[in-house]
Amino acid sequence: MKHEKTLSRSFLTFFFMLGVIVFSKIKLHPIFGTGGRFSILAMLGPVIPAFVGGSFGAIAIFGARFIQLLIGISQAKSWFSYISYTPLFLAGIYFARMFKKKANHAIMPIIIIFLFIIHPIGRQVWYFSLFWLIPIIITFARPYLWRLVRKHDIPLIYLYSLSATFIDHAVGSVMYLYYLNIPPIYWITAIPYVLPERALFALGITFFYLFIRESLRALQRSLPIKIVIIEENISGLEHEELREELSLRTS
Repeated sequence: MKHEKTLSRSFLTFFFMLGVIVFSKIKLHPIFGTGGRFSILAMLGPVIPAFVGGSFGAIAIFGARFIQLLIGISQAKSWFSYISYTPLFLAGIYFARMFKKKANHAIMPIIIIFLFIIHPIGRQVWYFSLFWLIPIIITFARPYLWRLVRKHDIPLIYLYSLSATFIDHAVGSVMYLYYLNIPPIYWITAIPYVLPERALFALGITFFYLFIRESLRALQRSLPIKIVIIEENISGLEHEELREELSLRTS
């Protein structure tokens, strides 16, 4: 069983790595004050650890970045280029943990907010970090949200995706703040764009998650062998619903 699980994750990790390389080249709008641009990878990246776990997710995301730099698809302008996918990875970890009952991962946005407001520039635009209260609120509201949506999992997955994309936004913002010392005017200029931008990215994350989940389930039905990873990694909501239903019946 352990060997089958490792093999399944390895195959998925390889395909995710290819996806990271390809989708990182499909650019979207600019990132204010940085000279960089968002890409479709902001929608694919956060779902990867949900399917292959943190360790294999790190291999897929950072391994793809290493390959890009190694073969010249991307250029390493500075040391920052080597860690530029960190926000995606941490967003993926947050997204994966949203499917579990524990809420200790909410410490992540709290730390990020703290790091932002202790920076001399961040202190001037401290209110920008209020956006990052959204994943904290969603994390602690999960039991109530589940009772509202019941078996309609898409709204819940969208909210999980919204949490993940704000973690991506938060980590990326703090990294760029400390690396580039982005002036306050750029943070103020970005404020009207943040909510619609993140709402759209969350929609993309939801799409990728559902597409991959249903594709794996279809593949599972067509193959003579069992893909162990499916049962463990894409049934989080179903297991959550079952535990909640049993809890309600016995209370």
